[in-house]
Amino acid sequence: MVRIVISSDCRKLGKTLLGQMLLRELTKAGVPAEAIKLSCGGHGPEGISREAPSGSDTGRFRESGAAEVCFFRYETADELDEFLKGYKFRRKAAVIESNTFMSVMEPDFHIHLISGKGAKPSAKNLETGADLSADGPLDREKAEKLARVAMSLLGFGSVFSMGGKHWLNLDGAPLFGEGRVALLKAVRKTGSILEASRRAGIEYKRAWVLLHDAEDRLGARLIHSDRGGSGGGGTTLTPLADRLLAAWDSGSDEFHRMLDRLEVL
Repeated sequence: MVRIVISSDCRKLGKTLLGQMLLRELTKAGVPAEAIKLSCGGHGPEGISREAPSGSDTGRFRESGAAEVCFFRYETADELDEFLKGYKFRRKAAVIESNTFMSVMEPDFHIHLISGKGAKPSAKNLETGADLSADGPLDREKAEKLARVAMSLLGFGSVFSMGGKHWLNLDGAPLFGEGRVALLKAVRKTGSILEASRRAGIEYKRAWVLLHDAEDRLGARLIHSDRGGSGGGGTTLTPLADRLLAAWDSGSDEFHRMLDRLEVL
């Protein structure tokens, strides 16, 4: 059982919207979830209600995938304490909208929404203890993103992955990156620096600079250019360039396999 609590500094910051997005993500992950809304002296029916009227917060939770919903309106801390200590969580996850839940029991995961204009008494010190905190009000895009991050931190899939740039180094310093490799491969295919620069999306003069710089670093030629004649001229790669590109491709495959093996949140 995973209890996820959403709190906020004040009303209208997007707690219910975030709850909806969490319930949708849980449903997509195949995790049965329930939704609980706790309200201290607010609007709604008195006591415990398991109804989900259309347009209500519990109705939105039901539409977002909650297997069951519960609304509890209370007036005193003792009522809340009695309710929570007697409540039977029935699903693998529960999304709970409340500022005061933490005064009775510890959640498994806590998200707090910040107004930037000061917090009401029930929200005092909630930000510092939250697993995730975010500025509100949330729109749908922000709520979806926050829900997906929360799911990752809870271990239900992940939006995080390892990334990095692959380089072929010479004496420990980068010699080839993706730009020079794409340029050399385009030269091999087209036989033209001009056409290769177009295909690689590199300015023609810049293409020459990149190739000459690599040759200067190596102290050897990477390309051979014929000036014309009966054959019409053209540009080809030297055997060194071909061998370096083969090394790049081999290293690139291993590099990406390594990234795939790395575990993230």
